[in-house]
Amino acid sequence: MKKYALILAAGKGTRMRTDLPKVAFPILKKAMIEYIVENIEKSSIDEIVAIVGHKKEVVQELLGSRVSYAVQEEQLGTGHAVLSAAPVLEDKVGTTFILPGDMPLMEYPLMDKLIRAHEEMGNDLTVVTMMMDYPKGYGRIVRDEYGIVTGIVEENDCNETQKLIKEVNSSVYIVNNKLLFEYVRKIQKNPRKGEYYLTDIVALMHQDHKVNTFIVRNPMVTMGINDLYGISIAEKYLRDSINKGHMLSGVSMINPETITIGHNVVIEEGVWIYPNTTITGNTVIKKGAIIGPNSEVVDSIIHEHAEIRHSIVLKSEVGAYTTVGPFAHLREHAVIGEHNRIGNFVEVKKSTTGEGTKAAHLIYLGDATIGKNVNFGCGSVTVNYDGVKKHQTVIGDDVFVGCNVNLIAPIKVNDNVFIAAGSTVTEDIPKGAFAIARNKQINKEDYSKNYIEPKSEKAKL
Repeated sequence: MKKYALILAAGKGTRMRTDLPKVAFPILKKAMIEYIVENIEKSSIDEIVAIVGHKKEVVQELLGSRVSYAVQEEQLGTGHAVLSAAPVLEDKVGTTFILPGDMPLMEYPLMDKLIRAHEEMGNDLTVVTMMMDYPKGYGRIVRDEYGIVTGIVEENDCNETQKLIKEVNSSVYIVNNKLLFEYVRKIQKNPRKGEYYLTDIVALMHQDHKVNTFIVRNPMVTMGINDLYGISIAEKYLRDSINKGHMLSGVSMINPETITIGHNVVIEEGVWIYPNTTITGNTVIKKGAIIGPNSEVVDSIIHEHAEIRHSIVLKSEVGAYTTVGPFAHLREHAVIGEHNRIGNFVEVKKSTTGEGTKAAHLIYLGDATIGKNVNFGCGSVTVNYDGVKKHQTVIGDDVFVGCNVNLIAPIKVNDNVFIAAGSTVTEDIPKGAFAIARNKQINKEDYSKNYIEPKSEKAKL
């Protein structure tokens, strides 16, 4: 039989106090619902349905065609949310895995384990539970004298005896799909809150069907996030888990508690990461690279033995044995070749460089195609913007660009060119040429006295 996932993602999340829907709020720069969908995609589940409502267009833009959608127009509780999926799921035969959209820490091996347990025990409904020494705020699992699950009672509806129960509901369920919609329709509106609780399905089903629980050992993996403090707890858990995995795979980290690595980052063995470094997105760090300290790398590729120190690399690529920083900024698909030096206070935007090129300090390279063995002197600028459009600069191989040179794009500098310091170049330069584009210096003898008062005269005043 097929397996379906039903993600409850329609709520407002008012306690988050943000404009984003709760499930779209980022953890390590990725929306929490994306963690859920990625793990479901790796599991044995065949189809995913997300129930959306509040600001549904934000969630739909995040997930695109990876899931099917059901819309809960009015938020009337979790039971009503599940019923909103009837047009999409009701006629299908199989097992449905229900989980909240604010539970990003559950990984696919546990999802598969829960489904296997449900099938092996022959359950019609499996409630995933956890043991809590301080269960305040959670629905309690109520059993009869024979240990059979008879219901879930929410915190505010518990009597004093029920409040002592330590087994609590995680809000994850595995259920026979046909029975799910049959019994969800029987849920009555809670008179106190005016909502339909999915938890009531347990009391309805246990009389005629097999209802059981599966206790998860680590309550963190079924943690639901309700506020920004919860986000910080989830981030810490993910950060520690991700860093541990990389260190066990041969990545060296100095002060790992200060290092943040995203869920999708790939790091090869032999990499060193120094304190206060953040690496996120679909970044790949190759063997022997050094990242940090105080650096950020997002959606980039860092090749073998490259070094990124005190710098930012966004959506770019750094070649092998290249050094970047300190205080450099690569962005918008900068592609830096091998054995380059991108030094202090250098910005490279949407440009490529060949092997052996050096831009050591105080340089801007934008919208440029740069060959190999090019040297940029301090203060060089590719002037790419005319106030309306961006223009291209093309520089060949073995070019020397002196200090404080302005290359006014669009412009082409051919191979083996030497450009004198202080030049503002507006025309293409042919191969092998020496270019000087600056005003002639004029020295006026014995003229400085008109501008500079001698110190001896100042002393008399």
